[in-house]
Amino acid sequence: MQHKKVTLAVFVSLALAMGGCSTLKGKKTDDMANQTNPQGQGVQDANSSVDTNALSEQERLKAAQLAEQQRLKAAQLAEQQRLEEEARLAQERMKQEAAQLLATRLVHFEYDSAELSSNDIRTLQAHAQYLKMNTNAKVLLAGHADERGTREYNMALGERRANAVQAFFVSNGVKSSQLDTVSFGKEKPLNSASNESAWAENRRVEIDYQQGAPR
Repeated sequence: MQHKKVTLAVFVSLALAMGGCSTLKGKKTDDMANQTNPQGQGVQDANSSVDTNALSEQERLKAAQLAEQQRLKAAQLAEQQRLEEEARLAQERMKQEAAQLLATRLVHFEYDSAELSSNDIRTLQAHAQYLKMNTNAKVLLAGHADERGTREYNMALGERRANAVQAFFVSNGVKSSQLDTVSFGKEKPLNSASNESAWAENRRVEIDYQQGAPR
């Protein structure tokens, strides 16, 4: 009987010891899990950092694209303004040039010729353009000659010269009703001297505005 009690006590002690070990083992497992958990938290933090970096990169690219768009827009605007300024200056130069040409009212000719000189074409074109745009304007084309030759011959020569200018104007769109011609031959020289310079000066057609003259 006494032997059975001792055996039972030993068995109980062993059971308690095993239970304690099991409890300790469970505690160690929990502790290990707790120690492992900070590593999981670190991975989560790393993922969060990657997401943040990716978002920052997207924002940087978006900002760069926006800046490039703004740069292109500014460049296009600057180019447009440059072209507009060039066009304005070109138009201003054309106006000034036209005013200078319109201020010229004489067309000169070679000796014994009624052919228009290439030197006077731009002047004639400017007057033709003005007359086309101002249909109320009227001009008298007065032909002249130098002193050499007979009166009758120079009257006819002056008339041919006036008619040459009239034909040029009509061919460039001017109405014939805006144009009149007359010849003075050698009767009204600009320069009364008898030399080549004076004769060249006197061989001319005067564009005399009777109405609507350019200002």
